[in-house]
Amino acid sequence: MSGPENTFIASVHRHLCPSLYKMKNHNQYNGGIPDVWYSGSKSDLWVEYKFVILPKKDDTLIDLVGGKNPILSELQQHWLKNRHAEGRHVSVIMGSQLGGVWMPGISWEVTLSTHSFRTSILLRNELAKTISNIVS
Repeated sequence: MSGPENTFIASVHRHLCPSLYKMKNHNQYNGGIPDVWYSGSKSDLWVEYKFVILPKKDDTLIDLVGGKNPILSELQQHWLKNRHAEGRHVSVIMGSQLGGVWMPGISWEVTLSTHSFRTSILLRNELAKTISNIVS
């Protein structure tokens, strides 16, 4: 199924070296596992991708974990926190039409203003380079 999130993931993957191993995850029986697992000679990396339409006002907050229906589900939060506690490389990439924000470890727990989000955006090729640098 193609949606903005999957389209964004594919647009990042176009910039990765073809030899870099990546596995898209979807398991209807085991929730919370991040969208993609990357593996390289140096390390592995688990990345949860989310796609947002940016609010127009710079002071509008983007909160991944708050509210009744958080952007990151409770299962995803739990999985990422536990793997991070084990010393694994985990990250959330918040995609948008402009690019994405890299949130390593558990930095996704911090609420961002739209202004902060915009100033932290990396282009798709920069996100791919960050992934490559961690795993290879």
